[in-house]
Amino acid sequence: MDYKTLFIVDPIRGERIQLAKFLSEEVFTIMTFVSPNDCFKKPDLITCNLMVFVPRKEKNEIKHLMNMKKKFRKTPLVFLLNDDFPDINLTEIKENGFPNVYKAANKEKVREIMLGLLAEEGLPPRTEVPHPVPISKEVQKALSERPA
Repeated sequence: MDYKTLFIVDPIRGERIQLAKFLSEEVFTIMTFVSPNDCFKKPDLITCNLMVFVPRKEKNEIKHLMNMKKKFRKTPLVFLLNDDFPDINLTEIKENGFPNVYKAANKEKVREIMLGLLAEEGLPPRTEVPHPVPISKEVQKALSERPA
């Protein structure tokens, strides 16, 4: 499985960080942004495989997405619905050049969509990191001989 990058766009810092922690996996790089314009300022540095957009009234509305260049609109886009935007018309957004759009009512649904798009074959097993302080053979022997 290739390494994937996920962009989270939410103007509310605490919500953005909580979502990033909830979605974090070893094989995904997660970057957070305040607005969709910030995501693609330096597109040569890192490419986006999936964008999670949290619309907010007067801060991060759907109209801000329409300012994105057409080449970045091909990136799959997940809308995380909230009290400001309880529902979104996906057909209108598709007509404006976004072919891969999804909506999610909660973080669990975002995670389900994310794993379905970015890890179709499933996540690789977690890597086991050895203990930073090696245990000597004498200590291992003493621990194994200790009564339970």
